[in-house]
Amino acid sequence: MSILEKIVLEKTLRDQCIAMLAKREMHIEIGHDFTEYAKVICTERSFQPLAPPFDPEKQFIPTQRGFYILGRCPDGKLVHNQAMRLIDLRNLPLSTYMQRRYKEFLPTNVTIKEDSTWFRAGPGASQITGHTAYHGDLWVSPDNGTYRGGGFVDILARLAFLVCLDYFNADFVYGLMVRKLARRGLAEREGYMHVDPYCMGWATEEHDTPFVTNMIYMTNADLRYLIEVPFDFAA
Repeated sequence: MSILEKIVLEKTLRDQCIAMLAKREMHIEIGHDFTEYAKVICTERSFQPLAPPFDPEKQFIPTQRGFYILGRCPDGKLVHNQAMRLIDLRNLPLSTYMQRRYKEFLPTNVTIKEDSTWFRAGPGASQITGHTAYHGDLWVSPDNGTYRGGGFVDILARLAFLVCLDYFNADFVYGLMVRKLARRGLAEREGYMHVDPYCMGWATEEHDTPFVTNMIYMTNADLRYLIEVPFDFAA
């Protein structure tokens, strides 16, 4: 397949995802200004703070190095958001980058016990380098049960991967997912093909049980394979 054919295919599939969501009464906005994104999250999802990797007060994210996706119901209410940005690895493997900077990925809506935080690089993180994108801050409104379940996450994640290929053509995409969610199948519904389990953890003053995350990731070849896999909403 030529480069032009790949571009046409990605745009066609992206438009199909947006149309599928519109048919289910979720209307999509895609943006690059993370100052605006922060304002939306602050005013329309105030109960859950913006994820630190996408906070423009903590990170410099030029418009060409990141994007966010917003989903709104017919009356304009925010019912979904997610974001992706390129990580500057400077020729380092992701394992080294995260070992040095993993605290930048910890949540801010809880009181972290500083001596409880840790990061353990798995074999995947040691192989990831180059043009790498971080995918996170994914949220779907639980209101009325309209948008959770029924394949919404499948379509929304696929849309993000298609935008990623179009804007970044990233060598790798990765995210961090609490194991409680990962073990319920969320990583698979999003489409992620690889996992480094038990990669990061922390304890909080508000919870008795520590949190542990998996690192989920895909290569560029994985992404290009995934975008043509049929949706299976019954799974």
